[in-house]
Amino acid sequence: MFSYASRLLLVVPILALAGAASCGQPTTADSAPADSAPAACDASPPAAADEGATDLRDWSTTVDRAESFRTIRELTAASDAVVRVCATDRTEVVAISGLPFTITDVDVTQTIRGDVPETIRVRQTGAAPGTEVPEPGGDTTVSHVLGEILLRPGTPYFLFLDAFERPGEDTTNQYAVVGVLAGLYREESGQARLLDPESPGLPSVLPIEDLISEVTG
Repeated sequence: MFSYASRLLLVVPILALAGAASCGQPTTADSAPADSAPAACDASPPAAADEGATDLRDWSTTVDRAESFRTIRELTAASDAVVRVCATDRTEVVAISGLPFTITDVDVTQTIRGDVPETIRVRQTGAAPGTEVPEPGGDTTVSHVLGEILLRPGTPYFLFLDAFERPGEDTTNQYAVVGVLAGLYREESGQARLLDPESPGLPSVLPIEDLISEVTG
């Protein structure tokens, strides 16, 4: 179970958000082709013009992590759910002690492990620069805090998730990525690409079917 007390601050460049998408019906690990993403999700590699915004090897991060992961099995053991999703453009920004969090609705297209509804909410630290962040008393401030690698609308992901709870806040169906970014893989043409430059022990790229086999094996 993920709690706010264990939340880790991360400063990274932000991915631009673009486009909306709806994804097909959710499936289980045994009922969907491992190498196919929903038709409405763009599983192709980022275009050359976008590489500067998506090549994590050149990004600098400042992360204080309570736990690191070396294998997919370790990630799986620490997860409440492992799912394939398609990110939507439905987002909400909330603030805790002045720190913004972006909550993105995602459509679950395949449940590999755990029991989750068809749509869940993924909470990530930070917000896009210029985002209006709510403050106590109804005021707003403009965010200058960069987010984690925020989920991009219309993009398929393979996520290792921890249920998120915080007293006094409605966190129904909210999850956080395990290990800050360690549990965040983007699907690209049948491959899963790790979006975490700080987990060198984890496979950086592997076929979706191999990743599913590691989780379920």
